[in-house]
Amino acid sequence: MASIVYITNKKTGVKYAYRSEYFRDPETNKPKTKREYLGRVDPETQKIIPKAEDGKRNRSKLGAVDPKDSVMPKEVSEVIAQQREEIERLNKVIEDLRKEALKTKKAFTKIRDAMNEQLDD
Repeated sequence: MASIVYITNKKTGVKYAYRSEYFRDPETNKPKTKREYLGRVDPETQKIIPKAEDGKRNRSKLGAVDPKDSVMPKEVSEVIAQQREEIERLNKVIEDLRKEALKTKKAFTKIRDAMNEQLDD
C-alpha cells in the first residue's frame, strides 16, 4: 500500500513530498519502507512541484525568476549600487584595521622580548 509522506527540513523550512510504500522483507520478515522522492511542496498552494529530470534543476518552478526575463526597477539598482559602495568602504576599513593590528602585534612582541631579556639578566 502506497501513501504520500510530507517531510519538512527543520533548518530551511522547505517541505518535501515522498511516495512511501510499506512492505515486509522476505528474508528477515521485518516491515520495511521504500520511499520515492516526488518533489517539493509549494508553500503557498501546498501543491507538489514535481522533481526535475535527472541532471537538471527545478528552480524556475519554485518562483525563481530568470535574470534575463526580469527588469530591475531603478530604485532597486540604486540600492544595490549603494550597498556595493558601502561594502567596498567597509572592506577598506577592515584592511586598515588588520594592518593596525599587525603593527600592534609587532610592537607587543618587541616589548615582550625586551622584558624577557631583562628578566634573564
